[in-house]
Amino acid sequence: MEKSIQPIFDKNTVEFVTVAAELCGFLERTSLQKRSDFVDKLLKVLPLLYLKASLLPICERMEEDDVETFVTESDYNQLRSEIAALLGDGDDYLEVFLDDMAYSDSPIRQEISEGLADIYQVLKDFICVYQLGLPQTMNDALAVCRERFAEYWGQRLVNVMRPLHELKYSRNASWEEADESGDIFEDTCTEEELYEGLDMGEDEP
Repeated sequence: MEKSIQPIFDKNTVEFVTVAAELCGFLERTSLQKRSDFVDKLLKVLPLLYLKASLLPICERMEEDDVETFVTESDYNQLRSEIAALLGDGDDYLEVFLDDMAYSDSPIRQEISEGLADIYQVLKDFICVYQLGLPQTMNDALAVCRERFAEYWGQRLVNVMRPLHELKYSRNASWEEADESGDIFEDTCTEEELYEGLDMGEDEP
């Protein structure tokens, strides 16, 4: 049976692309933001991104060649460093939901910055390929992104949600004082814009 590129035009795919592009652009502006704004926005965007990724239509790769990548090691390290610098001592957390825990009696140290950089790398590569506008390549990029969501970046997303939640609702005084003395970052994304089109993936009647 001939494979179809219809999934790239699916409504859920378009909405996922929108949210993924929003997150990538937001992370690329890390150095311009206050920590409190950064954490607050992520706690709104990441759950929506997870939902949209979980609703992506099933698709199969159409070409044997690997999908082109765009994020370099330098790009990855730069973004990770900027996030780590912004979060400071709030970047580290202990994680128990890891495969390595089978060989360890203690929680393993993780970094929010690393988890976000991992997510960014997958999404940015996907967005860059998608913007080329070549249907077969777009289809394969979607298939790879969906596969990797199930394999690892979806887990990384939910892993960083816990420490981000703690930072927002258990933030110490030094964080608040530092934010108050810093420049204000204006978040131009309203709640209505963020959740526009959210319909839990139900099909049109």
